[in-house]
Amino acid sequence: MWSRVLLLLMATSLVAADTPAPDAESLIKAVVANQKQLEDSRKNYIFHRRDDVQETDDDGKVKKTEVNEYEVFFVGAWEIDRLLVKDGKPLNDSEKKKQDEQVAKEEKKARERIRKEEAGEEPDKDAITLSKFLAADRFYNLRRETIRGREVYAFDFAPRADFKPHNLSEKVLESLGGTIWIDEDARQAVRLEAHLLDGFKVGAGLASVKKGGNIIFEQEKVNGEIWMPSYGEVHLGYRILFSRKGANVVLHYSDYRKFKVESKITGYTEMDSGAKP
Repeated sequence: MWSRVLLLLMATSLVAADTPAPDAESLIKAVVANQKQLEDSRKNYIFHRRDDVQETDDDGKVKKTEVNEYEVFFVGAWEIDRLLVKDGKPLNDSEKKKQDEQVAKEEKKARERIRKEEAGEEPDKDAITLSKFLAADRFYNLRRETIRGREVYAFDFAPRADFKPHNLSEKVLESLGGTIWIDEDARQAVRLEAHLLDGFKVGAGLASVKKGGNIIFEQEKVNGEIWMPSYGEVHLGYRILFSRKGANVVLHYSDYRKFKVESKITGYTEMDSGAKP
């Protein structure tokens, strides 16, 4: 779920480059008209993600460390992850078969969501969508800053006081506040910092996510044509029944490759295996 939140928030930076000094609200609203452009470019890429995961106790002491690796691609706006390495070990044949089946299910689900979106229906009540983000948050304090030697726009976002969440995805958005940095020339987000300003319950109150968690996410330009995720961090405290734990996750993105679709379930044909940020 959190990778979906990260990608969605970063996508809010896709705006036309002919507006010299937009306000924060205009920057956000422009993504609706430009989202299709992003999806059309992303569907031609497949890439690698490594998740370094630490599970901590309530005092923050690390109790378990795990490394998982994924092959990632998009169907429309929906991210599909294929697990390659679990806890530092490559999958065996049986596990690979299960992953193929899982990827097929997720791809089918994504296409059904796209069908619903095109029909004007809600694709998934618990999915994070741009329309929900726009409804849940306000955007303010637009300013110019410098990051990595480049001129960027920065603006803050926070929950709207009058927003009332009705499902899990809206609870997540209602709890988030932070800052987005947008490259002034490319009009693409280069960095996101978000914080959980409030906790929220899940699973009929049997589990909850604590206030104070934070998220960092960054993007880089790939192949001179599209900005893609390059790095992320998620730090959360949570409770399941009477057990209080925490999670520290670092996301490393690499090996961006163009491909032409034959079947994402059974394989793909690479067009440029040397594509790099």
